[in-house]
Amino acid sequence: MNSLKAITIGDINGIGLELLLNLYKNKNKNDFVLFTDIKKFNDYINKNKIKIKTNHINYCKKKSVYNKKLFNIFSYKSSSNEDNTVKSLIYAHKECLKGNYIGIITLPLRKDLIIKNIDRKFIGQTEFFQKLEKKTVSNMILFHKKIITSPLTTHISLKSVSKEVLKKDFLSNKISTINNTLKIDFNIDNPKIIVSGINPHAGENGEIGFEENKISQILLQLKKNKINVDGPVSADSMLLEKNLKHYDCFVFMYHDQALIPFKYISKFTGVNYTSNLNIIRVSPDHGTAYSLKGSKNVSSASLENCFKLIKFIYKNRNAKNKAKKIIKSKFFN
Repeated sequence: MNSLKAITIGDINGIGLELLLNLYKNKNKNDFVLFTDIKKFNDYINKNKIKIKTNHINYCKKKSVYNKKLFNIFSYKSSSNEDNTVKSLIYAHKECLKGNYIGIITLPLRKDLIIKNIDRKFIGQTEFFQKLEKKTVSNMILFHKKIITSPLTTHISLKSVSKEVLKKDFLSNKISTINNTLKIDFNIDNPKIIVSGINPHAGENGEIGFEENKISQILLQLKKNKINVDGPVSADSMLLEKNLKHYDCFVFMYHDQALIPFKYISKFTGVNYTSNLNIIRVSPDHGTAYSLKGSKNVSSASLENCFKLIKFIYKNRNAKNKAKKIIKSKFFN
């Protein structure tokens, strides 16, 4: 079985590449191919006095293949570090669609630099892959051990959240997609989902907001469609111990509602997963962290967990696909 993962370069000056190289050197982790401009990679290792033998799987006269004894690179030409970052995403996605890799791990990037130098409309990697695949719906899913959370809106201003959430079919499409993801990618037969409100205390029965009344109506319709969903409830009490034991997924209305408690609980060992794509895309739950480069107070746990989650989801998707083929063959026989 193919087990190779594609890894995008992210911000070459951030902590991501340093953590990857440490995994490769210290833990013999090598079931991946790094997508980067080889010239910029060589500049990086020379500058940091890193000795490493590379294998260029696509960028040489003689046809080359993955070599488990070397550091494997898929290369291309780029005009800047930011161009390298974006092209890495594009090439990795194409190669993954071809079936050459079981998934993509995206190292952290600097959105502000991409926006300034490449694409003013760049929002984030979740949205980038959604646009590449022309998907109308995708979800940012945060995974840590048995905790699965998802913010329904991601990189938009707080004042825009209410308007976005209450758009026609937005909530129903998002939660339906999460439900399918839990079934297929996480192998949960009958997912139990709990949804937060937007306002403090879920609006206090309309006293401090009207949104929860509309959210309740949408959730009732989802229940009629046999989706096991409860809410809206106060976001500040969503991740209590009793709820952690009862629910499979915790859905919040906006970015910080989900990420603040998640990062506190996971302590930056969690994984960011983009659902409803044709490919499997995960990312470490931390940023570029320039200030931590070279520090001993950093952990590669989140990056290591990315490898594990790709393997887990890939296995579940394959099992579901095989089951579908068996059912179909029995039906037609």
